[in-house]
Amino acid sequence: MFTNLKATLKFYLLIIVLFSITINVYGQSDPGGTINGVVQTNDGKPAEFSTVNLNGKESIKVDKEGRYSFKNLASGQYTLTVSFVGLQPQTKTVTLAAGETFTVDFTLSADAQALSEVLIVGEKYTITSKKESEDVARLPLKNLENPQVYSVVDKELIKEQMALTLEESFRNVPGAAPAKTGAGMPSFFSRGFQTSENFRNGMATYLRTGIDLASVERVETIKGPTSTLFGAQMTSFGGIVNYITKKPYDTFGGEVSYTMGSWDLNRITADINAPIKAEDGLLFRVNVARQNENTFQDQGNNATMLVAPSISYQVNDRLKLLLDADFLSVKGITPAGWFVSPTLQSKSFDELNLDYKESLNDNSLVSKQTSSNVLFQAEYKLSDKWLSQTKYAWGGGAYDDLYIFDFIWQEESSVNRILRAFTDEKTARKNFQQNFIGDFTIGSLRNRLVVGLDYLTNYRKTRYDGLGYGGAVFAPANLNDLPSTPVIRMEEVQTILAERNTGQNITKESSYSAYASDVLNLTDQLTVMASLRVDRFISDGTTNTLSRVKTGDYTQTAFSPKFGLVYQIVKEKVSLFANYLNGFKNLGNRIQPNGDISVFKPQQAGQWEGGLKVDLSDKFNATVSYYNIDVTNSTRTEVRDSMNFTVQDGTQNSKGIEVEIIGKPFAGFNYVASYGYNDNKFTKANDNVVGKRALGTPEHVLNVWVSYALIHGKARGLGVGVGNSYVSDAYLDNTNTFTLSSYNLLDATLFYNQPKYSIRLKANNILDEQYWVSDGYYARPQKPANFMASIAYKF
Repeated sequence: MFTNLKATLKFYLLIIVLFSITINVYGQSDPGGTINGVVQTNDGKPAEFSTVNLNGKESIKVDKEGRYSFKNLASGQYTLTVSFVGLQPQTKTVTLAAGETFTVDFTLSADAQALSEVLIVGEKYTITSKKESEDVARLPLKNLENPQVYSVVDKELIKEQMALTLEESFRNVPGAAPAKTGAGMPSFFSRGFQTSENFRNGMATYLRTGIDLASVERVETIKGPTSTLFGAQMTSFGGIVNYITKKPYDTFGGEVSYTMGSWDLNRITADINAPIKAEDGLLFRVNVARQNENTFQDQGNNATMLVAPSISYQVNDRLKLLLDADFLSVKGITPAGWFVSPTLQSKSFDELNLDYKESLNDNSLVSKQTSSNVLFQAEYKLSDKWLSQTKYAWGGGAYDDLYIFDFIWQEESSVNRILRAFTDEKTARKNFQQNFIGDFTIGSLRNRLVVGLDYLTNYRKTRYDGLGYGGAVFAPANLNDLPSTPVIRMEEVQTILAERNTGQNITKESSYSAYASDVLNLTDQLTVMASLRVDRFISDGTTNTLSRVKTGDYTQTAFSPKFGLVYQIVKEKVSLFANYLNGFKNLGNRIQPNGDISVFKPQQAGQWEGGLKVDLSDKFNATVSYYNIDVTNSTRTEVRDSMNFTVQDGTQNSKGIEVEIIGKPFAGFNYVASYGYNDNKFTKANDNVVGKRALGTPEHVLNVWVSYALIHGKARGLGVGVGNSYVSDAYLDNTNTFTLSSYNLLDATLFYNQPKYSIRLKANNILDEQYWVSDGYYARPQKPANFMASIAYKF
């Protein structure tokens, strides 16, 4: 027995000895090495909060003394990159021997004051870098190289203004008048036209809610007809909105904030970036926001929930994958939309005999809405000249259910109440895009070329009842005796709907497109752009599940060209530009009163534009432009033999001037200012609208935001911001007789920013203006004076 035990002990002892020898042998073969160093500013101060990356994968932040260290490294070659928000990254390569300690120091291109300003004031310090976008031209062009006009609102400005929704960010866009559709989707007017569709990371969405800015990195608004690169189904002749979502980065960090305010506003957000395996390029980030708020009116409330995860994987030095999504749910009372009867004698809502805080709504009519977006993207570097970019986006939304009052101001003391009931609706939009992006020379001429294929399909299934259209359902509201006006509650609405047998309408559409766009450098200062899109649209029509009848199926082909010219009169500082942009809208066939079927061409818009762009580093950035847009192939009504025929010879003209200036004249002070003038009219249309302006389009829009923060001293980080938005009169009716009065919004913020936390206060609409805005169809009253307060912790 003891003999066996001794033999066993000897065996295990032998194993331990051999294992120890193995460890020593392998350990001595390549002992772990170290790379360390110091990162400092150009005036010799520690560059705290800068980041050092190793081989494009693992990253660490420097400490308070500016020191960093990577330990237990195998021998080999390593590339180190140091970065700080708003500055150009610096890269150094070293070869590390076994067990060696290698010191690599960095000196940033800015002094300690500049870095302090970035930390306290934000990334508005680097004004011009915010203008660069790969989505506007689907090419990596600088602003000065791009003949098209666009604006960018970055997350730092959004945070400073304490903006919560996408339409609030539009107040920084030249000539843009913000609005919101009845169902809550963001909307704005630009260059005489309205848009309520929004792109996400350059791809299609299909929203049934608003957009919470908690998941948004920046908002890009691209001006003018843009069908050449973005198609027809989601574009407006005045421009489009493309919002860029937050993406993961390679160090742990984030922010948690709480906001409270008027009308029981309660909001909590969390932005958490937690790399899964940073050294292997596997990164993760999630944004969450929960908000509850009542309305300033006597009835109304709203609750939203956002979850937005994002994951990226740098597979190797050629292939990068990205998967991100957002899911937003909304539950609450939908604000009513107002419009006026042609027989009404009153000319503005200033004459409405109704308390501004009276809604004529009821809190029992709860609507439930959702929007979802998913994006998959793969980028593969084919060579040092060519990149393959593959994108797939799915966007969908739902109403479960949606109840919107239409209030028709019929007479001075009477308002008709009509309820639009979407007792269920589902939407889905799939968008596949393949781009090949090249940067190469032919002879001595540099070409930057994108060639792409685009597939887009839409699906919508809806059950809709207009309770009051086609016959009175509810008693009108008597403005002289509101207590006698019956309240319309959910129980009554459900009883009426239960007696109806309404089928669902199912609509399917798709388009197949190909496009190419080339930017050619004739010299290092003169570039020309030429682009073309061919688009094949297929409408499968709308089928009613009750009648089994399908209507509206047709096909249509359209071509969309785009041309641009840029000359840098002062290289990389000042450029002159000109462009021709095209937009188109698909129009279906029409059955005429005599039974004939008219086949229409796509509606077309052509814009000529010219102007000046200035880029003086971080001190001053400006864009000034004049545009002229002609719309043709519009449809209008023509009376023949006492019958209303639809003909396609309508025209519209829109022209104007836009100015945007952004600057930082001295440390801590930033400003963003813009002005837009627009003159639009229908030049050939129905008799009652010829020479009239389009609904909701203001002639003048002026926006200014200035802020100042202390950079030195004990109060370092304390700042103030002041903004003003002016929107001139617009019209609520086609005949331009009912006016939406101009309004002037004065806002102010007081903030205290520190690298680890921030405290913010804001007063909105300080002048307590009572004003209405239109979404191009209806008008809605907006918030009077209100306040917000927030606290955030950054880690």
